[in-house]
Amino acid sequence: MEPLNGALRRSRVYAVLSRGFLYPEPSLLRELRGGALARALRAYLPRGGYALAKQAQAALDGPGERESEYNALFAGQAVPCPLYETEYTGAHVWMQTQQMADVPGFYRAFGVDVEGERPDGLATELEFMSLLCLKEAVARADGDREAAAICRDAQARFLREHLGRWLPKLVTRLERLDPGGFYHALSRLADWYVRHDAERLSDVPAAEQQAAAAGGAASEEEG
Repeated sequence: MEPLNGALRRSRVYAVLSRGFLYPEPSLLRELRGGALARALRAYLPRGGYALAKQAQAALDGPGERESEYNALFAGQAVPCPLYETEYTGAHVWMQTQQMADVPGFYRAFGVDVEGERPDGLATELEFMSLLCLKEAVARADGDREAAAICRDAQARFLREHLGRWLPKLVTRLERLDPGGFYHALSRLADWYVRHDAERLSDVPAAEQQAAAAGGAASEEEG
């Protein structure tokens, strides 16, 4: 079973990545610049990820206005590079509608209600993964193996069915529109981490799932 601090580390990575894709207001830029982004991730990223974090930090601290870059890429009427899942995975209107319903379904199952913004936004989906990891950590701290297993299963499904499906397409588009830029570098880091985490979750020992199931069966018998 993954140690408690493992789930907390993963929650931290997703939280930092989420903040990086928010609109770069001056207060957020002050928080992340000067090496702060890489430092925030250094203790939490697995081997291989920190080099990508340093590349993102160098691009963030480099010349240019991040607000102008963000607006040119992600805002306006004719958005060249949307930060929304269904713009990449919904080939037809009915598919977009189905996906737009599926994402909030994940959120509601864990007590999350997104208001005032699209639920399929990249920052929102990354923040949701951070929350799922945090909920897993709380369940482990409480000794609730069944709840921890449920959280991990939801993480694996959300990466497989959502983030893992469209992040590579975003990276490809940013490679064309923003080569060497901060958002291209950050998207590469996010995509690498999602792929790494999805592989890690797929390797969860079956014994952990069986233990959770056994615990649930024992509770039913006692009841």
